[in-house]
Amino acid sequence: MTRPSNRDRILDALQELIVEIGAGNVALDAIALRAGVSKGGLLYHFPSKSDLFAALAVRLAASIDQMIVDAPTEPVALIRWYLTATSDNADAENTLWRSLLSAIHSVDDEFSAALTLLFTRYSTPLQILQPELAEHVRLVGDGLYLNSLIGNTPPAPELLERIVEDLVAKVLPASDISSSGC
Repeated sequence: MTRPSNRDRILDALQELIVEIGAGNVALDAIALRAGVSKGGLLYHFPSKSDLFAALAVRLAASIDQMIVDAPTEPVALIRWYLTATSDNADAENTLWRSLLSAIHSVDDEFSAALTLLFTRYSTPLQILQPELAEHVRLVGDGLYLNSLIGNTPPAPELLERIVEDLVAKVLPASDISSSGC
């Protein structure tokens, strides 16, 4: 297995520290120590704290872009994907999101705008749906995801399935629901 680069180790350390102690409490010295690099090595890759947070957003954007590429284009499959999708790297992505969300008010407005764009980017596959349905699916999906990030108990699988099926029913005529594998 390939050892992570210094840059990746620095970003991993930043994520861990943000989750542990909060973005406002993270010091460059602590990041360097956790990453096993000198402060000069950290500053070589990231000249400022804002650059560190921007790199976390870029890291998440790459993950989102891959998920978008893999998103289904058939409306029923898309609704199911958006509301129940998990990645192979879900724990790491959840930690990344938690760290970015906790940092949103401690860095700058540019970083906050970047996170807003990431949420918007992730929902772009929904554009194939009718606008009202797309917004409904997005709001339900965002709520489910953000609740999981803050540790709330997810809905029971049966309830989540009924929610998904209710939204799928808005796409399919009643006669097609049973034949679609619902």
